[in-house]
Amino acid sequence: MSDPSAAGPTIDPMDTSAGNRFAPYSPENHSAPLWIVSILGLIYTIGVLSIRLFIKRRVFGWDDSLIVAGTLTGLVQAIVFFKALKSGLGQVPEHVPNLSTTASLAFTAQILLLIALYLAKCSGILLLRRLFVRDQQNTGRLCDVVLGFTVVCGIATVVMSSAGCPSTGSFTTHCSSTNTRWSVVTALDIATEVILLLLPAYLVWQLQMKTSYKLRVIAAFCFRILVIIFSIFHLIARIKYADTQPSPFNIVTTLVWHQTLLAWGLISATIPNLKAFLQSLSASWGGADWGYTVKAYGNGTFEMKSMGTQSRSHAMASTTGTENATDMDQKYETQIQTRQVGERSSLGSGGSQDMIIRKETVWTVVRS
Repeated sequence: MSDPSAAGPTIDPMDTSAGNRFAPYSPENHSAPLWIVSILGLIYTIGVLSIRLFIKRRVFGWDDSLIVAGTLTGLVQAIVFFKALKSGLGQVPEHVPNLSTTASLAFTAQILLLIALYLAKCSGILLLRRLFVRDQQNTGRLCDVVLGFTVVCGIATVVMSSAGCPSTGSFTTHCSSTNTRWSVVTALDIATEVILLLLPAYLVWQLQMKTSYKLRVIAAFCFRILVIIFSIFHLIARIKYADTQPSPFNIVTTLVWHQTLLAWGLISATIPNLKAFLQSLSASWGGADWGYTVKAYGNGTFEMKSMGTQSRSHAMASTTGTENATDMDQKYETQIQTRQVGERSSLGSGGSQDMIIRKETVWTVVRS
């Protein structure tokens, strides 16, 4: 009978020292979920932004600039967050070499995350202004007021979440009135998101287009509903964390929801821009021309095909009623001036490349 000790040492599957794991998961180390959600969020965010830059490369606007700034801020946040993970974030305090450094990095990442989140909100508002507002002063003022309110909420959120809180000591003691602070932060976040959901519905419902098309436009902006849901989940996790001992280990669930909130906040700001990319892949969105197009439109003159004998007779009888039969052989030229759905120059725009979502067509039929 063989000696059991001769089979070699038994490896404990919960021992993080066994093997060379990138992100070990054990009862004393929960950093793996943080690595996963932050890396995946960064990949998806940069991928969606790359598609947007490809679509909007010829009509790059302020809304695109802000989403680029938000994504870059999110990238810096991810780098700081990765450093915090390497220094012990997600582990029990006994395994963290320098608790104050880890706390400072996590605190900095939190502020950058909030800034990136509100840059994405402002980008969405400027996109709405670019799409729906042209010469209408009332809707223009409305978008400006909403933009100003969002900026104020963003500043208040950053101040509320960080003022009076020791950055290096955030894992040794909770910030004063932490539940009240984050309840206000979440309330501001939800308030701005509700406005971003209602504003496109209000603007598009004034347009002369089919109801089904209006609903599709609204649906493109409704993906931000998940931002509200993730924000609520983050608040619940934050309140639960406030009832425990502050540590880089107990805060893992809170940070998972926060990273998810940031990723979807940036991604959902680009979703209304993706129709042109789907069109290039022969995807069907119901055939409605309410989104962007990769082709340029503008003022132009087009010569139409000559009418058939029967069509010419019908057209002439309905317009003049006194034309001679010899006039049926004449061709007609139609000049079309179009303010087209989507992008590039428009009627009376002076060569502007601003995008709008209205469509106005002027027909002039000239007998040649």
